[in-house]
Amino acid sequence: MEESTASEPQTERGSNHFKNRNKKKKSAGKRFLQNAKGFGRKNSFGRGAELEQDEYNYFVEILEAMNGLEDADERSTMACNVYEQIREKEIKTSSNQLSSRVLENLLGFTDESTLEHLMEVFVENFRVVCCDKFASHVLQKMLFIAVVRCVGGSQPDQEEDGPAAKKMAKGELGRELEYNMGHEFGEGHRKVCGKFVKKVAKFLLNNLEDFVWDSFGNYVIRQCILNLAGIAEQKISKGESSVVKRLTVPEKWTKLINEFSLRLLAWPQFADLPYNEFTSVLLQNLLTSLARSEDKFQLAQIGEKLLNESFLKEEPKAEDDEPEPVQLPKVFQHDSSIRLLEVLLSVSSEDFLKDHLFKQLFQGKIVLLSNTRATNFAVQKLLDNIADKHLLELFFSELDAGLEEVLQQGHTGVVANLAKACNRLSCQQGKLIKLLLDALHCSDATGEKLLNSVLKLMPPEVLAKQENAPIHLHGSVILQAILEFNKPIKLVSAILETKNDSLAKIFTDPRGSFVVNAFITSKFVGEKSREKLIRHLEGCYMDLALSSHGSRALELLYGAASPTQKESIVKELSERVAQLNSKPWGVIINRKLAVDSYRKNPTAWKNGTAAAPLNDKVGKLFDKVIGGAESRKRK
Repeated sequence: MEESTASEPQTERGSNHFKNRNKKKKSAGKRFLQNAKGFGRKNSFGRGAELEQDEYNYFVEILEAMNGLEDADERSTMACNVYEQIREKEIKTSSNQLSSRVLENLLGFTDESTLEHLMEVFVENFRVVCCDKFASHVLQKMLFIAVVRCVGGSQPDQEEDGPAAKKMAKGELGRELEYNMGHEFGEGHRKVCGKFVKKVAKFLLNNLEDFVWDSFGNYVIRQCILNLAGIAEQKISKGESSVVKRLTVPEKWTKLINEFSLRLLAWPQFADLPYNEFTSVLLQNLLTSLARSEDKFQLAQIGEKLLNESFLKEEPKAEDDEPEPVQLPKVFQHDSSIRLLEVLLSVSSEDFLKDHLFKQLFQGKIVLLSNTRATNFAVQKLLDNIADKHLLELFFSELDAGLEEVLQQGHTGVVANLAKACNRLSCQQGKLIKLLLDALHCSDATGEKLLNSVLKLMPPEVLAKQENAPIHLHGSVILQAILEFNKPIKLVSAILETKNDSLAKIFTDPRGSFVVNAFITSKFVGEKSREKLIRHLEGCYMDLALSSHGSRALELLYGAASPTQKESIVKELSERVAQLNSKPWGVIINRKLAVDSYRKNPTAWKNGTAAAPLNDKVGKLFDKVIGGAESRKRK
């Protein structure tokens, strides 16, 4: 059984991951600036509304000055100066690609009078700016800033979702939120901002039929609905997961979301909305916002109407079409509707998911849906949201003989989510292990062969021909879930029977290193097994310490070790301190474990630090990173 890895990029970037990502973002900004200068030299003064040459050059200079300008007060001064320069020309300037970029980035740092003036101008020109390619972005940012300023002074501790949440403060959205939520705006200004939010929402509601089908107007509607629910989102970079900030908003705003919902439900063409990319995303955002505002009634209304009037419709077939063994509902025939179904699965009540979505869309089709590239994602989302043990049993009854085929298709995310569901619901765990090992042809394997088959999701006979096959992301996730099962003894034994240098190689891998976290933290892995693993790795501690991922695994092992084992780890490292200090993560290990102190005076080290546990933030970080990366991975 060959594994398909074409769609799974390797991520061997180590500690430079975020540095490289930031460099890419900066280089994109530099390219935009260079292109803008190039257009200017050719006497082409931007796309969209044409600017005068001196105006265009002014914005080029401002854009260049903004690069690297992170101080909020300096940005605020620049914002007020720029917006003063374009007074009486706000709409035209917002409609040019270059100047709209500048205005959008500075809008969050304007003072009260400047923003209020801008809101007045845009209110008078809503119809123009909503459908303009560039001015619509300025309007979206204006709406967002108005939302934050209106509610920012009354926020409880804020939630941040997403594996990169801590990086948010360094981005544009993070700086804007910090400035607009931390700044003491007057109560009158907050009321003006609240009125602007309501005017935007009312205008969009009254012109919904016109703007829904327009690509730019549609986007304004979507952002308005999300902002009304207090959802602020920032994509860290292309292909990366998002950071979401949750704001507490007035109850009257949730009623506006309800009005959008009622208006769309009343449309005669509602059944067609899931099959258009723009309107599908609009419905996705609406469902997300209703879930955020806890409007269970409206969620149920939309869910039932989507299911009965849209999802269950059959595609028209030509007369010469051969009949299919299983006719899939229309929802599974289009990418846009599948994405909408995934969101509906995430926000639906347990009863609606079990009694309607599962029975009418998935039951009897699990294997077929799992084996189809587009639809297997919906199966994964179903597994993510199953909360009923009986439902998981029904799922297993269909997939019982089809797991190997799913793996052969490369749809490993289905198996990973199945393992997580078994762990979450504490059922079908033994059956999952048996089915997985049978599908990988490794039921009789032990030790390193068994461990590598699960980690790389390949049978031993295939691995024998591909010794350098990488650890599979979902293989790592599956193994982590199994280690959390009630009886993970077979895989625990496989780990402990694997040669220590081979284990060290696994634990220094970006994906394999997370196995240590599951092994150390699982309440079903015995204390003796943990001690045995730590003892088993003697002689390989330096290999772990000299790797960015291995060093974090070493911290976890050290934190779980007995005082005697702690000393054994530090003693081994102290014999090669110069080598340890040759890597930045080695220096960190040296500092945290006080390796130099041990080398100079072992007795003092034992008296002062031998029993001091490491901060458990490392383990929590592991959980967040692997959870976010896996949930976004598309196989």
